[in-house]
Amino acid sequence: MQPIEIQPATASLGIGSRFLRSSAVRRVAQNIAALSVAQAATYLLPLVVIPYTAAVLGPKNLGLTALIQAVVQYSSSITGYGFSYSATRQAAIFQNDPQKLAEIFGRVLAAKLLLMAACFIVGALVFALSPSLRPLFLPYVCASIAVIGTAFYMDWFFQAIEEMKWMTIFNTVPKLLLTPLIFVFVKKPADYIWLLLLQATAPFLTGIAGAAFMFYRLRGNLSRPTIRAVREQFAEGWHTFLGSMSANFYTSTNTVILGSLSNATAVGYYSAAQKLVVGIQSMWSPFSQAVYPYFCKTFQSNPQRAAQNLKRLSLGVGAITLTAAIVLSLTAPYFIPAYLGPQYQHSIGIMQVLIFSVAAVTLNSILGLQGVVAAGLNSDFLRVVAIVTVLDLLLAPIGIKLLAEKGLAAAFVCAELFGCFCWYQTLKKRAIF
Repeated sequence: MQPIEIQPATASLGIGSRFLRSSAVRRVAQNIAALSVAQAATYLLPLVVIPYTAAVLGPKNLGLTALIQAVVQYSSSITGYGFSYSATRQAAIFQNDPQKLAEIFGRVLAAKLLLMAACFIVGALVFALSPSLRPLFLPYVCASIAVIGTAFYMDWFFQAIEEMKWMTIFNTVPKLLLTPLIFVFVKKPADYIWLLLLQATAPFLTGIAGAAFMFYRLRGNLSRPTIRAVREQFAEGWHTFLGSMSANFYTSTNTVILGSLSNATAVGYYSAAQKLVVGIQSMWSPFSQAVYPYFCKTFQSNPQRAAQNLKRLSLGVGAITLTAAIVLSLTAPYFIPAYLGPQYQHSIGIMQVLIFSVAAVTLNSILGLQGVVAAGLNSDFLRVVAIVTVLDLLLAPIGIKLLAEKGLAAAFVCAELFGCFCWYQTLKKRAIF
């Protein structure tokens, strides 16, 4: 694979003509285009229905929906186990070896199914034994269908073989089919259960379709994984699991903490702004997923070139996202009421603060994933994620007590900015920066 020349941000995102001529870059560009469509279905398409669901459900039930989805996210994070990073790194090295890919597939699927079963058992017990949670058991079950999709969805495989078009197809089609049904079935506040069910069914169908395709693609090489092989796969993904789990944990826990210290209405205001921010932030994900296999391989074959490209990428993307965040923060008083409706005026201040997490989270992704994880610095990755997680969980209650939902947004942004500093120091210490 030829080295990628990532130039500073200029016209056409700063990519020079020689860069565009390389076959490696053409493949990355094709994958970015494919993933952009998938990402639009994952995050941008739901932005179309946010004004409708926000108006129909109201801040209280919108907040209740966000709380249930935050709880389910714990199970999804555990089931995913960080294989999107660890298995991708493994498979990217053996992308031309069908037998090795089949072995990794069998191990990962078995590991995910075990984790999914454990999550369902624990979740059912928690809701059955808690009188206050028992009325929410049905909504929880509806939302938990998404966890099955997480277990079967093997995004790492498509990333590793650098054929993201299949991710686009399996991600986009279910969402295009199910999103219009939200307007059909969600007609009153109590219909938040339908919203949870429809939004969870899309990743379920995506996961089943992706697994079926992989069975077909690797059918001649599939074999039943041994217990020892599954145990080794758990060990291989342990560092990225703890890292991804910590990141998802504090993101979801922020919502849970806000609900416990405030109420569902406050969560609704925060969730409305957060969904917008996540949708904007998702624009970076296609590029991140497309270049991750490249950095994994290049850090092995040519560490110096990988480090140079990482620096250029960090500076270019950092400047773009920070500028965008400033513009969106200044214009929030105008587009939030028009987009969400007058009853979400309280979300304006939250959005003005939380939007800066776009720049921080994007830069964290570059330095942490494309840099530290791709370079195989697993211990450093865990250490930084643990620091940021603890800092966020310490700042979140303080921020809520001082400034309510806006304080939570400020706490999250501060934690992510400190993460950027930690990633930079780590890369500098390892002579990558």
